Amino acid sequence: MSQENQHIETFKATAKGNGWTTITQITHTEWVLQTDEPIEDGGSNTGANPMQFFTASLTGCQNEQAQVVAEELGITINKIDIKIEIDMDLSSFMGITQTSENSYKEVRLKAKVHGKLTQEQVITLGNKVDHRCPILGLLRSSGCTIKSNWSI
Repeated sequence: MSQENQHIETFKATAKGNGWTTITQITHTEWVLQTDEPIEDGGSNTGANPMQFFTASLTGCQNEQAQVVAEELGITINKIDIKIEIDMDLSSFMGITQTSENSYKEVRLKAKVHGKLTQEQVITLGNKVDHRCPILGLLRSSGCTIKSNWSI
């Protein structure tokens, strides 16, 4: 892709860690996130862990991309129910292996779309969303298996 066809946006955040707890300020916004770990894993359970935020980011990205694609296709979506599971090998996090390469193993995504549309339209929507969602693309390019099911 040539540079004139690119649309680059830079996302910024700053963070301060205090033990397991991390307070992250999303730069130039009012948003502050707090990550932590459950008590049984050594944290104080004051927030979701980073992988839970990552999974939530994927659900949000899929929904937002679906809105963009639906508008392009002239489809009206009343609601989307999205369920995502991500399998991850934590060997590197635990110090068992030296690299986190290929940590993501499988994503299972189920999206149920509500509105006046056919199953064929939902499949077209889902295929376009899955190929355009940058977070799913990141997982795909890491070698992660993507199992996606879009239905009405």
